[in-house]
Amino acid sequence: MYIRSIELDNFRNYRRLDLEVEPSVNVFYGENAQGKTNILEAIYLCTSTHSHRTGKDAELIFHGEHNYRVKLKLTSSFQPYDESVSVQYSDGNDPSSSLKKPKKTVFHDDVPFEKITEYFGIFNAVIFAPEDLMLIKEGPSVRRKYLNVLLSQVKPMYFHELNSFARLLMNRNRIIKNARIKNSKVLDLEFREQLLIWNEPMAKSAAKIIHDRYLFSLRIDAFARKHHESISHGKETLYVKYKTCIPIDMLENYDEAQVTEYLLNKWNQSLEDDFQHGITNYGPQRDDLIMSLDGDGLRMFASQGQQRSAALSMKMAELDVVREETKDSPVLLLDDVFGELDAQRRKCLLSEIGDAQIFITCTDKSFIEQELADSMEKDSRIAFFEVQSGTVRRVGNSD
Repeated sequence: MYIRSIELDNFRNYRRLDLEVEPSVNVFYGENAQGKTNILEAIYLCTSTHSHRTGKDAELIFHGEHNYRVKLKLTSSFQPYDESVSVQYSDGNDPSSSLKKPKKTVFHDDVPFEKITEYFGIFNAVIFAPEDLMLIKEGPSVRRKYLNVLLSQVKPMYFHELNSFARLLMNRNRIIKNARIKNSKVLDLEFREQLLIWNEPMAKSAAKIIHDRYLFSLRIDAFARKHHESISHGKETLYVKYKTCIPIDMLENYDEAQVTEYLLNKWNQSLEDDFQHGITNYGPQRDDLIMSLDGDGLRMFASQGQQRSAALSMKMAELDVVREETKDSPVLLLDDVFGELDAQRRKCLLSEIGDAQIFITCTDKSFIEQELADSMEKDSRIAFFEVQSGTVRRVGNSD
């Protein structure tokens, strides 16, 4: 599947953009803060329904407006007709609208979905950005997000289960908070019984989430190790291990009822401890991916270059998983990454592109033009777009 055109209304610094693009390579160049990344952000929004840069949709709205719209027109490898996907958001503050609270709506062929969970899997994209280094440097929440976004793209029911668990967890934490407000020293019987009721559906939901994460972590480990060995010329081995709240041997010999019972017992036994801390301390909301080079932790012992190689390997593993699951190449979004990578890492990245449609942002057009000429097939069609102050101008093709 590839994008034929991009339409933006009141998105970031674009009042209006209607742009036809090439099915092969599209390069957006210009000075910083002109709107290049905003285009890639809009494309990624249509695969994940969320920005990769902010969790606040209101920040995506053109200044002074109350809503945005992003629409992609697509051509599918598997369908005899064209498709479209779009995301709309209103902040609920438009005096001319009857909508009085924020609302996001997603569409396929201009037909809205009642639930966002039904949308996932229609259009897939993988983004490479300087922020990828956070996978290595930051805490577990970043790596959980990496897992969640990947699984939601290729396994829509996972996103449904993730949302279900999040609601259950929020309710359990609210009960704990209310119990502490009533009596900060002792967990009352009334609240204890309420917590016991919530524990069972939480355990059932968590068991499914943990099992999916475990299975996909094995594939990520294999793919990332392969890519890292290529980048390091076989001098280093990258390991990716799933860290969760239950013993790994229970996942190796998975029995859903057994795992559910294990989690239920843990939460039943942790009532007092959770009450004292004021939050649910145990569960998949604490999961992590532990990465190491030849047994040494990346955050503590790896150099900046080694960390970049590991982050790149993780993103390339994401690309492999999406390809394997969908039997198609996702759209690749390369947001200002060439300046962050040395020649060897750039070569490894470009070697994995294959026949995917690519969107690249950069400041130096001539550098990217030469880099692509050295790496792409001779008949690849490359479109260049100059971006300046929220306007996009096509400047020609390179064949």
